[in-house]
Amino acid sequence: MKWITARRRHPLAGYVVVLLALAVFGVGYAMVAPSADRAEAQVMAAAQTGAEPADGQTVDIAQGRDIWERSCASCHGLNGGGSDNAPDITGAGGAAVDFQVSTGRMPSSNPDAQMPRKEPAWDREEIDNLIAYYEQEIGQGAGPAVPEEAPGDEPVRSDYEDEDAYKEAKAEYDKAFQAYIDGASDTEAGMQLYLANCAHCHSWSGAGGGLTGGHWAPEIHDATPRQIYEAMLTGPGQMPVFTEGTITPDDKQELISYVKTLQAEPNAGGIFDLNRVGQVAEGFIAWTVGLTLIIACAIWITAKQRAHD
Repeated sequence: MKWITARRRHPLAGYVVVLLALAVFGVGYAMVAPSADRAEAQVMAAAQTGAEPADGQTVDIAQGRDIWERSCASCHGLNGGGSDNAPDITGAGGAAVDFQVSTGRMPSSNPDAQMPRKEPAWDREEIDNLIAYYEQEIGQGAGPAVPEEAPGDEPVRSDYEDEDAYKEAKAEYDKAFQAYIDGASDTEAGMQLYLANCAHCHSWSGAGGGLTGGHWAPEIHDATPRQIYEAMLTGPGQMPVFTEGTITPDDKQELISYVKTLQAEPNAGGIFDLNRVGQVAEGFIAWTVGLTLIIACAIWITAKQRAHD
């Protein structure tokens, strides 16, 4: 320990301690900050069972019941009343079921962990059948229904027998999507709604962020307009519920239009690109870099002064 004692009186010792403290703080924050990627490593992804079928198919209540009994009832109960591992969802509504299943958060392999977004366990036809069974036998009209006016998942090529059929379906989807986004008359109002109600958790850019208790607000770049609408209606996880009375359907459309516009904006970060992590994090990085430069200048000035003396 003598070498430490001998060097602690060195004129540069104080600067070294400050730099080490900044480095330890930065690395420590990066290690403990919650992220979807870290949480995803803690849970097993549900197996994919197929691609989304083409639109226009009738629902199959029997298949929906089979999916419920095989993959949902073990936690939520046959009647949806819940258990020690899962909540009562008899009043959750079809919108909640669609959001949780279409984003791959359900079924969950770990009820004690916040589930990240991943590929859904079932295709679109199976999800529709599950929702139909839930609405008929369990929810029976309670809770918010799936907001059909907001566009959902876009068509995928594997659902169609030929390229022409896929292109036709894709064109129809794109038309409906653009009509919904363009139907918002006031982008400024949508921005104000987002900044007032969403940005403090999901960040100004929609990239998400950490919350208390090891939870996090997920990034919403991959969310469809319908999933965003359903999240507002049902308040998944730590998110509050924004009922139709709190934020009207028209206001929800304004907000969703702003979010989709925000998603389409190019990243103008250039060589200093920080992946649009937000003003607070970017300010902290700028402060750290600036302070480091100030310390470096102080060291240089001190060294020059000592050499002059």
